[in-house]
Amino acid sequence: MSTQLVQSLDPVLVASTLLLAWFVKKCWDVWGVWRNAGVEIYETLLAFFGANLVTTEGETWSRHRKLVNPSFSETSIRYVWEQSVRIINEMFDADLWTRETTRVKHAPEMTKEITLLIIGAVAFGQETHWEAVSTVPTGHQMKFQEAVRIVSEELLFRVGMPRWVWGNKETRQRIGLGGIASWGWLGSKIKNVAIAFAELEQYMEEIVTEQSSNGSQDRRDLISQLVKGSGEDAEDRLSMREVIGNTFIFLIAGHETTAHGLAFLWGLLALEEDKQEKLYHHITTVLGDKQPVYEDLPSLNLVLGYFYESLRLFPPVVNIPKYATEDTTIPVSPAVAYDGVSQLDPLAKPKSLFVPKGTEMLVSSSGLHYNPRYWKDPKEFKPERFLDPDWPRDAFVAFSSGPRACIGRRFAEIEAIAIISLIIKRYKISVDESRFPTVVGEAPLERRERLLASTFMISLTPGSVPLIFTRR
Repeated sequence: MSTQLVQSLDPVLVASTLLLAWFVKKCWDVWGVWRNAGVEIYETLLAFFGANLVTTEGETWSRHRKLVNPSFSETSIRYVWEQSVRIINEMFDADLWTRETTRVKHAPEMTKEITLLIIGAVAFGQETHWEAVSTVPTGHQMKFQEAVRIVSEELLFRVGMPRWVWGNKETRQRIGLGGIASWGWLGSKIKNVAIAFAELEQYMEEIVTEQSSNGSQDRRDLISQLVKGSGEDAEDRLSMREVIGNTFIFLIAGHETTAHGLAFLWGLLALEEDKQEKLYHHITTVLGDKQPVYEDLPSLNLVLGYFYESLRLFPPVVNIPKYATEDTTIPVSPAVAYDGVSQLDPLAKPKSLFVPKGTEMLVSSSGLHYNPRYWKDPKEFKPERFLDPDWPRDAFVAFSSGPRACIGRRFAEIEAIAIISLIIKRYKISVDESRFPTVVGEAPLERRERLLASTFMISLTPGSVPLIFTRR
């Protein structure tokens, strides 16, 4: 009976079902490894297009850092500001945002759209617009913006499928996927993701080739700066694959993590109206009725404090993998019992923990960000804490820390300050009660945890955050 049943099944259905089961297991495995990852996970997830700052170690990493660092000059940072302001103003002119109230069902979708357009312009030098009506260029099957969006959103899906599904570069370009594209929903998704990865790779190769041939002296985008900064000697320049590999890293780091940090902040502001009004007052005091300009940055310090506090409460990377390059010791202090007052016993002496060379460790961002030894009232949303000149910088690892800290930190900060200043100056944010009803007797912290419930994918990802933006 069972043999007859198997023989009666559609072989394509059987194959696609087995592939889907394999994919689910692989994604679960990758997700589990990523949550408790060693440094090798970077190679798995982030080396699709070439070696880069995140996937290299030792002398190779030092070379990448040396060659990439000049691309984050003051000129480049100013360009980030200009493009961020431009994109937000284009958003304001769109029909959806000209109304008195705008409902956003899922705040992360809004913030990802913003950061995607900004990264497209700043990292890739593409002409991105909020309501673009562009066509697919000759020789391509997908618009650049669509390829970037799919690649950034489907990274785990790409990792989850076996390598033979994707084939080599030539196979991907021909989209000759062995008939898989006819396997219903799964096959269609595979084909779409395959096209996106192939298209993004082709776009980046074309940009690098063009900049190498025609020069990039007048361009301020990141990929052009990487090409321009390469020297004559092989050790003094990045290869095409390395330029592309590093640009891809900036796409992932500069798109999703900043977007999620902003989405969490929108939710926090919607829940705490007094904090939102304090931020609004600060912005209007600095800017008045004028548009923000780059020179306003030093005066918008509280805006940065609000962004930092969002990242402290909801760190993008939950566990930061590290390993010991040599034998070392770490001072371990006694734990602090948190009652709102207690601090470290001044008479208690720290102990030394021996860490042998090669030991893999995880830095718990949440553990550090919520540690009452460093942060007073760690569960409370208190952006003003970052105005204290002596705030605990070593206990804030949203951008990692040490020599391998995020090289694009200033990029993210400038982008966030521009976005927050423009949006809060124009709109008041509130929770959409029709999609997120009030629960009688619910404590404020419980309400926050419910609204901002999150999962960890490539970065800490908020769930549904339904909001209303009302013109001030």
